[in-house]
Amino acid sequence: MASRHLCYSRSVILDVLRAIVSRSPPPPPSIVLRKGYSHPCHATNFITRAPLHQHNSTSLYRRFVHTKQVQPLEQELEVMEVLQELEPERAPTQRERSKQCPRDKNSVQRQKLPWWIKGHYGSRKLKPKSQKNRKYNRGIYYAVLQQQMNKAIKLFKEMEDKGLKPDVSTYTMIIHGYCRATDMDRAIKWFHRMKRNQVEPDVFTYTTMIDGYMRMADVPNAEGLFRSMMTKGIRPNRVTYNTLMHQSIMQLDIETAVRFWSNLVKAGLRPDVYSYAIMIHGLGMEGQLDKAWQLYDNMVQQQINVNEVVATTLMGMHVKAHDNNHAIQLFRRFFIQDRRPLTAHTRNVLLNALIANADLPTIQSYYQQYLDFLNLPKDQRAASPPILFEAGAHVVTFTTFMRSFLRRDDLPMVSQVYQDMMARGIKPTIVTYGILMLAHAYIPDPHSCNKILQEIKAAGLAPNAVLYTIVMRAWAKAGKWEETKKTYEEMKAANIQPTKSTMSALHWGSRQSK
Repeated sequence: MASRHLCYSRSVILDVLRAIVSRSPPPPPSIVLRKGYSHPCHATNFITRAPLHQHNSTSLYRRFVHTKQVQPLEQELEVMEVLQELEPERAPTQRERSKQCPRDKNSVQRQKLPWWIKGHYGSRKLKPKSQKNRKYNRGIYYAVLQQQMNKAIKLFKEMEDKGLKPDVSTYTMIIHGYCRATDMDRAIKWFHRMKRNQVEPDVFTYTTMIDGYMRMADVPNAEGLFRSMMTKGIRPNRVTYNTLMHQSIMQLDIETAVRFWSNLVKAGLRPDVYSYAIMIHGLGMEGQLDKAWQLYDNMVQQQINVNEVVATTLMGMHVKAHDNNHAIQLFRRFFIQDRRPLTAHTRNVLLNALIANADLPTIQSYYQQYLDFLNLPKDQRAASPPILFEAGAHVVTFTTFMRSFLRRDDLPMVSQVYQDMMARGIKPTIVTYGILMLAHAYIPDPHSCNKILQEIKAAGLAPNAVLYTIVMRAWAKAGKWEETKKTYEEMKAANIQPTKSTMSALHWGSRQSK
């Protein structure tokens, strides 16, 4: 199975990681999240969790997880769905590259590059040698973007062989590639190599390293690097703090994220729309909707424009709290009345709100409408696209339907949606694989779970703790304790840190074996 990255919906995380730090007006006063605050358009009963679905028979989903709340593994899968936003769909075409890098050699413009190398390409006039560096940097950038680290290293060595000195952005891109793969050993080696070659790391390099540590939930090392950066007189920018907050929230550590928020304000930096979006997203994930709305009010008071990212985040946190009617009201308010642009992520959140409490026939009806729309000729689809499915054949939409059928114990439909997606040439994401694995784990069918895990590896994707934990749960539920331990050891050998869910599965499997 060939490895190909897909087009994922825009979200909080994508916009955060691609944000350019703008000029900072005077900082706002420190924000105090008051306990018990209630927003006028949000009541506390919105936080109440309702059952995922209603029917008389005992739910297979509830029998498996022994709780009415959303299983932590599935919560982590939903977090992963946001993380998928980081990956590109494909290598850019030559035309797209030419837009990013103008052919006119006399015009010097800032490239449209991600946050981790923005700032290295200023508006200064480049010397001929720097132009050659820029060409190699661009090649390394695309190699790293496609996770082709061997190709990136080859280009780096080719630079040195031609007598070109790699600059700070060259090293930062290489380091970013390893950080994104959570291979911090190699990232550190390149960080030290950079300094040995008398290339001083800048704020973007440090931010990249901090991001790598935070991806591994290694807060002590991240904070140590942060202090080292401050000691060297390198002032962290807003993207640095956004990265720290974002990765803390991805590790479900809202307290650390709030601490970094306070540090951002104390540093005299003004939170931008993405800073607010990250914190609103994190508070929403924790079920602290009152505090999230308080933060939203503060953002409005600071006259920061509410964009589609924040609006979608507000919708998403109500969907997560099973307050789907209010999520639909927010959609009408922000996107119908205020005419904000719709993103694929917005449509997906709306779809989740509509089908969350729907019965199985209703969900099947929505899915059939989706298939009917996809089967229309392109000109007819473009003429009158429905709001929900305007994005067309999208991996996130298929994955949403898979999750919905899984929650209603319709395992054959989970498999059918997966097959329909594959038949259209749409490759699954890590989250899609995770949903499919959960379906097999509920049976339990650990052999199929393990087979999917191997398929993920063969596709060139990197399995994470959530996927390994699903396989462990499946083996444990099948009474195969030795296989449970073996899967855990494989995960540790791959340098993947276990989560709370992983340890819970390990302990549960140990008890089941006695």
